[in-house]
Amino acid sequence: MTEKGEVTGLFLHDEIKSRHLKDVIAEIKSQGGIVIVPHPFDGLRHSAFHITEEYAGLIDAIEGFNSRCVFQKYNTMALEFAAGHNLPVVGGSDAHYANEIGLAGIITNSDDIRKAIIQADLTLFGKRSSIMNHVRTKIGKSWRKITG
Repeated sequence: MTEKGEVTGLFLHDEIKSRHLKDVIAEIKSQGGIVIVPHPFDGLRHSAFHITEEYAGLIDAIEGFNSRCVFQKYNTMALEFAAGHNLPVVGGSDAHYANEIGLAGIITNSDDIRKAIIQADLTLFGKRSSIMNHVRTKIGKSWRKITG
């Protein structure tokens, strides 16, 4: 988590210490990692990093499909931003429950996943999660606040 929102770092060997976006990106890249922005335009997530032109050149890929985006328009916005900035897209289930595992992801024939992502040598797949999973999540968060 950064001051701008969530960022995912893949292929890391050390914990990222900073919480400032540009420093987090620098730390990820110094480890040879890949910088991905998950669910970048999801208007229902407070943690979303709503990526702008200013940061497009600093990241390696965008999550173009997140199965827990309630509205498909948020995934569509991510895909359009990625296309407009020549960024590879990945997908993720963002699973909170067992029935969400594998709802989204990437397929590649490459043996080198890192290279496949960077070179966009992959196919994105995904199906949105059931609204009932979102309801369960909200109830769980509310219950934890009440029981503290």
